[in-house]
Amino acid sequence: MPHINAIKGPAYVMSVLLLLLTVFLGGATRAGFLSDVLLQFLSIPFLLAALWMWADRLGARTGAGMAQGLRPDLVLAFAMLAVGGLIALAQFVPIFGSAGTGALWRHIASQGGTLSGAATGTSSLDPAMSRAALAALLPAAALFLLVALLDLEQRMRLIGWIVAIGLGCLCLGVLQVLQGPTSALRFFRFTNFEDAVGFFANRNHFAAQLYVTLPFVLVWFAFKCAGMFDNRKITAQKLQWVAVGLGLVLLFLAGIALARSRAGILLTFVAFAPMVLMAPTLLAVLMGNRPRVASVKGRAAVAGGALLLLIAGLGAERAVPRFEDSSLNDLRTALVVTTSQAAWEALPFGSGLATFVPVYKVYEKAKDLLPPLVNRAHNDWLEFALEAGLPGVLLMLLFVGWLVLRALPGWVGVRGLAPEARLITCAASLAIGLLLIHSFLDYPLRTGAMLGYFALFCALLTPVAAPAARRATAFA
Repeated sequence: MPHINAIKGPAYVMSVLLLLLTVFLGGATRAGFLSDVLLQFLSIPFLLAALWMWADRLGARTGAGMAQGLRPDLVLAFAMLAVGGLIALAQFVPIFGSAGTGALWRHIASQGGTLSGAATGTSSLDPAMSRAALAALLPAAALFLLVALLDLEQRMRLIGWIVAIGLGCLCLGVLQVLQGPTSALRFFRFTNFEDAVGFFANRNHFAAQLYVTLPFVLVWFAFKCAGMFDNRKITAQKLQWVAVGLGLVLLFLAGIALARSRAGILLTFVAFAPMVLMAPTLLAVLMGNRPRVASVKGRAAVAGGALLLLIAGLGAERAVPRFEDSSLNDLRTALVVTTSQAAWEALPFGSGLATFVPVYKVYEKAKDLLPPLVNRAHNDWLEFALEAGLPGVLLMLLFVGWLVLRALPGWVGVRGLAPEARLITCAASLAIGLLLIHSFLDYPLRTGAMLGYFALFCALLTPVAAPAARRATAFA
C-alpha cells in the first residue's frame, strides 16, 4: 500500500517508523520486557526531534495564535498537561505528601506488607516502579507530537500505513493459528497458545488492534477512491476497488473472530452504529457531492448488518465457547471489588503509578487467591484511580471532556470542515471511544503498542497545521 514516493516531510517519515517500532516491540502485557525497554530507548531520538520541530513551529507562530484566544479544548489540554505533570512529578518528590500515610499504608502494615514504606521521599509506595511506568510513556508521547505536526494529506497517507500494518499483523495471526500452539511465530512465553495474537502476548490486545483499524479501512478506501463514484456508470475499476474494500473489511472482521476475544467481538458490534453514521461523509468523499443522508444510512446499515451476520456465522464455532466460560466473569468481579476497596483507602492521592500488583497482593482475599500472578485489575479506569487517586480521576474527566470537544465537529458537521477531515475525526474518535470502553473490561492501554495507537488517534483529532493543497487520490 504505502510506497517510498509517498513520503514527504521528516515528521511523516518518523511517524511511520515509530509506529512500526511500537507495533513490533510493544506487545508485552507486563513491565520489564527487553522489547519494551528497547522501544523506550529507541523512542528518545524521535521525542527529541519532535520537541525540536514543535519549538520551531511555535516560534514561527508566536503572536498569531495568541490573537485567536484560547479555545475550550485548548484550555482542557493545558489542564491535562498540568495535572499529568503533577502526577508525574509526585513519583519523584512528595508533592501529595510522603508515601506511608493514611488508611492504605495502615492496612498494608497490618498485613505485614513489604512495600518501600514511609521513607520513600515521594508520593509513591514504590518509586522505582512508578518511574519505570513514566518511561513507558515516551514512545506514545513522541508519536503524539509527531503526528500532530502532519498536514491533512500526510495524515491521509499515515492512515494507509495503519491499514497496511493491521493487515500484516492479521496475516501473522492467521499463520499462528495454522501452525498451532507450538508456532515459532508466537513471540511471548506466556500467551494464548490456541488463538491469534499477532505481535501481542494477549488475544484481547490483538483484537483491539484489529477493531481500531476497521474504521480506518473505510477511511482509507474513501481516500483512495475519492471522486471515483461521481457518476453511476459501472466500470471495471470501480468494481475492483469495491472488491478490495469489501475484502479488507471481511478480513478484519474474520481476524477479530479468529482471535476469540469476547471484548473484541462485542466492541465490533458496538462500532457498527457509529460506522453507519460515517456513511454520508464517506460517500461525499467518494462521489464529490452530498448524498441523501437517510438513504445512505439505511443502505449502510443493511450492508453492514449483513457483513456482521456473515462473519458471526463463520466465526461462531471458535468464538461461542469463550462466551460460555463464566469463570472469567467471576475473576473480574473479584478483581473489581478488591481494587475498589484498595482505591478507596488510597484516597486522596493514590498509591503511586505501577503499584497495583503489590497493593493488590495485600488486599486479595483468601477465597479469591489464584495460582497465576494477578498483574492487572482488568479495569484500567479503576486501576488508574487506585494508583493516581483524585488527581488521576480529574485527569480522566478532563480527557473525556477534551475528546468530546474535538470529536463533535466530525460527527455533527461543521461548516468549512472538509469531508476528508471529518472522516479522520470520526474514525479517530471512534477508535479512542472503543479503547476507553474496552478499558472497563481489560487493560489494552497498558501495552506499549496500543498506547501508541491511542496517542496517534488523539493526535489525529488535533487541528491540522496547514490544509493540503490538493485532494489526494492516489496514496497509501
